Amino acid sequence: MAIELRGRLGMGRVSPAGKKPSAVFSHPAVPEPYQLDPAALAALAASHERNGLDAMLIAQNGSSADVWSLAAWSLAATRQIKAVISHRPGLQAPTLAARAFASLDQLSNGRVSLHVIQGSQDREQQRDGDLLDKSGRYRRSGEYIEIFKRSLTAEEPFDFSGEFYDVRQGWSQIRPLQQPLPFISSAGASDEGIDFAARHMDGYALFPEPLAQTHQLLVRVREAAARHGRQLRFWRDANFVLAPTDEQARAKVEQLAQQLAQDQARQIDPRQVESEGLKRLHQAARDQHWHDRALYTGLLKYGMGGPPFVGSPQTVAAAVLDYYDLGIEIFSVGYDGDPDPDPQLAAELLQRIRLGALERDRLKATA
Repeated sequence: MAIELRGRLGMGRVSPAGKKPSAVFSHPAVPEPYQLDPAALAALAASHERNGLDAMLIAQNGSSADVWSLAAWSLAATRQIKAVISHRPGLQAPTLAARAFASLDQLSNGRVSLHVIQGSQDREQQRDGDLLDKSGRYRRSGEYIEIFKRSLTAEEPFDFSGEFYDVRQGWSQIRPLQQPLPFISSAGASDEGIDFAARHMDGYALFPEPLAQTHQLLVRVREAAARHGRQLRFWRDANFVLAPTDEQARAKVEQLAQQLAQDQARQIDPRQVESEGLKRLHQAARDQHWHDRALYTGLLKYGMGGPPFVGSPQTVAAAVLDYYDLGIEIFSVGYDGDPDPDPQLAAELLQRIRLGALERDRLKATA
């Protein structure tokens, strides 16, 4: 398998240099407005491409900038890197979404893929008038994805009648440049989320859990996919806090934890968490803060991004490759938890990860 490293474009908000990391997993009652910076957004996309990343993830929530617009802008500023577009089924007609997706794929010379999300909080969905509960959203998404795919593959107009959608003579004149259909992934650690991915997706995104919990979840997902005669690729979020030595990196992240602990308003009540994946993460953080080689969960209760790998590039690369050995071949690359990431250490880390994956692939091929 070939490793794939993805940067993040976020939701179009480019933080000023030197700004302390902001909460990622928190859901404030009134999200803070933000202004898009077209030049900074294009520069961030170009830097991901220049740094050799394979793709960039464009995220969204119930109040953020439009992902199709962000994708079009970032793809126009680059030439090779792909855009992974987060998409919430149900907020747009599946036939229209299919045509938007195919249009972007053609305009970008085949550089888009889709990541399907259900919304981790009901109130996030309700901001867009979506009052379905999580179970209903999964049932609707099953119909949505079927219509989406048929719109892009049907050889003649089609009808569809379901619980949520009725389509008459659906047809798209524009098709993706990528054939067969581009890669589509989803997340969701609940039984419904796993079954949805097993039935409909090409890839499954895991929350950044310790190795043992990750292995358990991989077994569940693989077994579910096998029941449908399918195999999935796996994707794990990966944040990093780097320093020349492990001791310096640990001191950096623990200092940040101490600073965040002084702001009681930032702390998340795990009892209010709805996402099954986040519940599992909070459970791991309650047990202990340091896991495996270098995984640190001490920032989770402050709403930071996924628990980071902390250490020197050599230690952190080895920690990432432990997950590669489990069969995860796609990794997001981010620095939530590091207020001042060192670009040289970051470049060394990515090189070590790629070389380590190549060596593992070589050994498997000759075994």
